[in-house]
Formats: sequence, C-alpha cells, structure tokens
Amino acid sequence: MAEKDNPSKKLCAQMRLWEFPDQYVIEPTDGSSGSCLSVSRTDGSMKHIDEIPECSSLRVPKIQTVFGVIGTLKLLAGKFRI
Repeated sequence: MAEKDNPSKKLCAQMRLWEFPDQYVIEPTDGSSGSCLSVSRTDGSMKHIDEIPECSSLRVPKIQTVFGVIGTLKLLAGKFRI
C-alpha cells in the first residue's frame, strides 16, 4: 500500500489557529476527528489535546486559518512562531 493512501499518516491541508493568552492551539479543520496541538506560550512545551479550551470574557482567543506549522524559534526577547 502506498504511504499516501495510509489514513493514519494523513496531513491536514488547512488548520485553525487559536491564540489564547497562555497557549496556542492548532485545530485540524479537514473533517477528521484528530486531536489538537497545544503549545504553551510560557515554556514552548507541546502536547495533544482532545478539545479546544473554554473561552471566556478573560480568555478571548484570536482565531485565524493557517496552512501549516514550520516550527518554533526561541529568541532572547521571547518565543515566536514562524
């Protein structure tokens, strides 16, 4: 079986980025039931989560469509995503 036909290795063509004050959450939007990726804004740690964190008046996320994540870059002034 060709690797591109294997559903367990499917890549997302489009994702949704949720920017919370304490974390970034990348959600697949291709209709799959895959987990989301959470990236801590304080220490850069990453983990898979099953659902988007709750939003409140104090935690209003900025939401945008993204088409990929290249990696993380740690700078002296802080951490940034490219």
